[in-house]
Amino acid sequence: MTRILTTLFFLMFFFSVNGQERNFLLWNLNNLEVQLTDKTSVGATEKMHFEPKTGNINLKFGDISVDHKLSKWFEVGVVGRLLWLRRDFGWLLEKRPMIVGDLSTTYKQFEFDFSNRLEYRMYKNVADHFRHRQMFSVEVPPFAFSWFRIYIGEEGFYRFDGEKLHLARLHAGANIIFHKQFEMKVYYVYQKSKKLSQWHTSDVLGINLAVDL
Repeated sequence: MTRILTTLFFLMFFFSVNGQERNFLLWNLNNLEVQLTDKTSVGATEKMHFEPKTGNINLKFGDISVDHKLSKWFEVGVVGRLLWLRRDFGWLLEKRPMIVGDLSTTYKQFEFDFSNRLEYRMYKNVADHFRHRQMFSVEVPPFAFSWFRIYIGEEGFYRFDGEKLHLARLHAGANIIFHKQFEMKVYYVYQKSKKLSQWHTSDVLGINLAVDL
């Protein structure tokens, strides 16, 4: 299975190279989570998308979240997000309340996660709408030590208006865990986004840092 995951990662990377003009982006996400009880935690997250071609940050957001484990395999949560998108006229502010439901299970050394999120996206001068985000991922330690894990995943965003499916991603990367409190994720994303009925391709390199207290 490890060989299959590694092969898929390289296929995703090499097949993404084609004649289409494409964006290259750098993502950074930082997360702090505090465990209130054995089942409940609160978190704060910030994220930025940087485009080296223009030298600009084109997206940034901040989250406050509350998560609760209903069982070993099912977790629910609520999230409040403020997000800024760079546009020709300046920054577009989005307010986004979200409800999250995550299903997860482990088989031998493999971890499977199916994440769902219902969002309500609110803008000042743009029509508000609901959106559903889902992501399925598989994670496995490729070596004898458990602090290093690789993963692949797919992610889709579906708007409940005329746009419907407008954003899709393939993920591949590695999680590095230090003392069970600090985690670093390094990853590549192949992204397809729809704008004005045209699909555009982006290649993304990202680093996520997470601290659990």
